Amino acid sequence: MTKFVRTARIAATLFGACALIAGSAVPASAASDKEKAQESSAKTAAGSVRVCVQPEAMTGTRLARPRQCKTRDQWIKDTGIDPLATR
Repeated sequence: MTKFVRTARIAATLFGACALIAGSAVPASAASDKEKAQESSAKTAAGSVRVCVQPEAMTGTRLARPRQCKTRDQWIKDTGIDPLATR
């Protein structure tokens, strides 16, 4: 009988912890989505969106290449590809 009580107590504790985590994560993600949408629309309107790219490391080396940051217009001018376009 004591094993049953112990197992039930552990299950209730785990269920409560999962419920608290799930309850606290939902509003935070909804708020962050709204903030991201507002930030992206404001940056796009300004035309100065900076996009940074971390190139892949070359085979045979452990040294990482430096990150390249350019505005959206510069990426389009240099490569002809819009980095923020949806595919």
